[in-house]
Amino acid sequence: MECLSFAVGALSTSVLVSAMAVTIASDSYRFWPPGDDALKFQLYRGCSLTFVLSFVVTGYLDWNAGPLPWPTSAVVGGGLFVIGMAIAREGGVDLGVAETRGQVGELQTDGVYRYSRNPQTVGYAIVFVSGALLSNSILVAILAVFGVAWLFLAVLVEESWLREQYGEAYEDYFREVPRFVGLRSITRARNEDE
Repeated sequence: MECLSFAVGALSTSVLVSAMAVTIASDSYRFWPPGDDALKFQLYRGCSLTFVLSFVVTGYLDWNAGPLPWPTSAVVGGGLFVIGMAIAREGGVDLGVAETRGQVGELQTDGVYRYSRNPQTVGYAIVFVSGALLSNSILVAILAVFGVAWLFLAVLVEESWLREQYGEAYEDYFREVPRFVGLRSITRARNEDE
């Protein structure tokens, strides 16, 4: 049964990764961000939710079948899950629902967006890794790799859209803030604490 759940998760991310790859390769087609295109949004949301459900179900069905020492993997995975969800939530709150979907609003450069241009992606990538550790499942680890690949491609697709929407303001932000997290993020956070 865990193999079926895994296959469904792999298929749903394959659809997302393929749609992102087509967007990168095409000058005339954009899958992400969907903006006001309800069909693209429903497809994206359906595949995303299917992936997350498959990720959780596979973790449950393949629980502790991997090589990591228990309960260490669960403790580390649980801690990372809390951190990842906190980062993703804060990024979502700072950006807002409409802008997260790709509807044009203001360019967000405050809050956690001072440290990362993609804090929601950072948070969800941490959540995917935490799921692999928490469940101690090789199948979930493979799904986590698929999930992180999907998120990374979505970021690449989104960057060209952001350049089109915000022009020079985004270019300045692009130069000042790392794509994910880097030394500049840590330096900025330390300087703000002083």
